[in-house]
Amino acid sequence: MPDAWLAEHSATEPLRRLPSQQRSRQRVERILDAAGELVAERGYEATTTSLIARRARVSPGSFYQFFADKRAAVKALSARNLAVFAERLDAAVVEADFTHWYDAVDVAFDIYVDLCRHHPGFRAVRFGDIVDTHLLDPTQDNDSVVAGRVANLLYARFGVLDTPALRLALLTTTKVADALIKFAFSRDPQGDEEVLLQGRRMLRIHLEGYVQLGGAGAETEPVAPGGSVDPAGVGGAAGGAGRR
Repeated sequence: MPDAWLAEHSATEPLRRLPSQQRSRQRVERILDAAGELVAERGYEATTTSLIARRARVSPGSFYQFFADKRAAVKALSARNLAVFAERLDAAVVEADFTHWYDAVDVAFDIYVDLCRHHPGFRAVRFGDIVDTHLLDPTQDNDSVVAGRVANLLYARFGVLDTPALRLALLTTTKVADALIKFAFSRDPQGDEEVLLQGRRMLRIHLEGYVQLGGAGAETEPVAPGGSVDPAGVGGAAGGAGRR
């Protein structure tokens, strides 16, 4: 697990004790995993610190060494979720030979789906909205933090200008994507593929109207007949489906 989540979390709300040794770090990770599993199974209100400690195979005293209460544990889990999502997205954009900004948007969607599919705690806790919509940053809501990460990546990698209109479009996209993914998993425990495919197309088309190129990483967009940018790229929107 990346160290970024711990540094980011401790900067805004310090853990009672920072885990300096590997054994302590593993204990904290087990606590966070247990918190996510229990919230997924029982819901946030029915999850208690005693249940978390028991599931994590630690004593209640060990739990309270690191976290003041279950809210603090879920906040740390939310920060870890964001760090894992951002790390996987950064790595995918660096490693893949993307030509267009919308490839990164497709991959961000796919990474989010994959985390929901394989980590019930991620799907249940996400970035902390079940506890507080400002859990990650007191000055902006959790979705705005995620949208900001994507905006920074699009600028650095593709030269997409970070405008207020784009930030709002990314924020809208984040909220819509979350609702679509929840709907997909309500239809199928592994996520309804047709709903996910339609969602990916909808989000890309929405963002296309707000993208302005002009930064250092600016690219040349494929142009559809009639002079407009083709939001699906050469070969159509279905190309993103093959990267699952």
